[in-house]
Amino acid sequence: MLDRTLTDAPPHDCFRRFGDRTSSLATLGAQFETRRVQGRQGLVRVVTLPAALVAASEPLAATEDRAAMLAELAREAAFEGRRLAALPLGQDLADQLRGLGFHVWQIGSEPVFRLAEYFAPGQDPYARHRVAQALARRGAEVSELELSALPKPEIQTLRTEMDEVAALWLAQKCCLPLGFLARVEPFAQQESKRYFLLRVRGRLQGFIAAAPVCRQGRVLAYYFQDMPRRPDARAGAGELLLIETMRLLAAEGVAEARLGMAPLARIAPQAPGSRLLSLLHRRWTWGYDFRSLAEFKDKFSPTAWEPLFLASTCPRLCTALRDALRAHFPQGLLRPFLHLAAASGGVELAPKALPVLAHPPAEIIPGSPAELLRRTWLTCLLAPLFMGLHLARLAWPPLDALYHASGYVPGAVTWQGVLLGPLFHNHWLHLLGDQLSFLLFGAVIEALLGLRPYLLLLAAGLWLSNPLTHALCWALLSWSAPQAWAATLAEVDYGSSNAVFAMAGALAALLRQWRSILLPFALYGLFICFARHSWLALHHLLTLGLGFAALRWWMWRRARKNAKG
Repeated sequence: MLDRTLTDAPPHDCFRRFGDRTSSLATLGAQFETRRVQGRQGLVRVVTLPAALVAASEPLAATEDRAAMLAELAREAAFEGRRLAALPLGQDLADQLRGLGFHVWQIGSEPVFRLAEYFAPGQDPYARHRVAQALARRGAEVSELELSALPKPEIQTLRTEMDEVAALWLAQKCCLPLGFLARVEPFAQQESKRYFLLRVRGRLQGFIAAAPVCRQGRVLAYYFQDMPRRPDARAGAGELLLIETMRLLAAEGVAEARLGMAPLARIAPQAPGSRLLSLLHRRWTWGYDFRSLAEFKDKFSPTAWEPLFLASTCPRLCTALRDALRAHFPQGLLRPFLHLAAASGGVELAPKALPVLAHPPAEIIPGSPAELLRRTWLTCLLAPLFMGLHLARLAWPPLDALYHASGYVPGAVTWQGVLLGPLFHNHWLHLLGDQLSFLLFGAVIEALLGLRPYLLLLAAGLWLSNPLTHALCWALLSWSAPQAWAATLAEVDYGSSNAVFAMAGALAALLRQWRSILLPFALYGLFICFARHSWLALHHLLTLGLGFAALRWWMWRRARKNAKG
């Protein structure tokens, strides 16, 4: 008989009765919405994507109802024009869904510690962790945080210290924060969690936020959902914290401890897609090291590894994996991709650059192709314009005549030379080199700083660089090297490369590693001077320095203004 109180029960009530999966408590996060199936007790927590509905873990429902609920949800998703994916799922539910026509792939495994076996007489959990054991002998202590027994001021002090540890731990990750079930939120649903702290000589080294795994209101196990540690924590601190937390739980009679899924680990050789997934597990290290994570969990010698699965109504593994990734990055995959590319290249903004940026730190990188195009529309317009102008010049003689009359000649300066010369290019190699670099550096500066600073740098590079270099050469050469000055007066210059150098200088000013951009461009500018035997080619170095100095001055002004305010 249907229990109406559970048909419409709030998520927390369903969790206490049906939350027997490792990530069940995490499904109560605010990033999920609730879907219910008519006539079924319980609910499904999902993330809605433009083309897919992704169910978080297994439904919070009776075990025998879960496959039917997902099948019904798949029909609803199809009616909405979406696919359905669900992850991570246990072996039993995966087999049932396969029988209902779902496509199922193993996507990882989860280490399980059966505590009675793990701490059985004769077993030595520290057999592979002697450094952690030595740390314990030197006075390191693991204890549970009993919030109810502490006064309010002390709780606030502890919370501040724990927040600091979590922030430091996250700051050293090169991957953007994940969503879905992998969000790092140690204090979400804190009324249901337990906290275990590791202190060495009174200083907090790390802590574990343990989420319960429940059935019918009884705790079956604890999932060590978050385990932040200080970057400078003592050697062996992480191992000591984990082992001693499990020992405290075992003393209470808790049956199991779980560390969560190791993605792509221990894929069965005969499983569908195993070759691709195993290859990713072995080789992928860009931003997220699957193999390292699995090795970390394996070094604690878990008593069992349980396979976990992804089920989808789509038969293509790549599409199902993309849906899973989109669920973890709901703002789109472009931002994590660009973030990883920047981190892999060692590109990091200087803290002093943050006040001059056009967007908050969390939104510096565009989240979607549409947002990227919206932030860089002028660069994306100008590059094709330069190329179209070159094509038109080759095809239309009057424009070609204007090109020949528009070169910047220091000995015969005209308005065409100042204004139109930078818009033309000598040949295809000149054009493609300028536009590829302009697309890269121009788009970055436009996206970071906004339109007004971008236009000022563009104007300085295109229309001020030659007159300023002309004046500089006159001041230096007209009296000290008359022959060099005479040769300079006869030079002819075209192209938009000065705008690229201005953008590169500005970008260098924004970065911690400013030399990594400034030095190569400076050397390249000198090479052009020597290769062409040209004093006018110093305009590259001048605009590079101008872009760098202008941004540094702006950053200094903004920092000074903020300090006064």
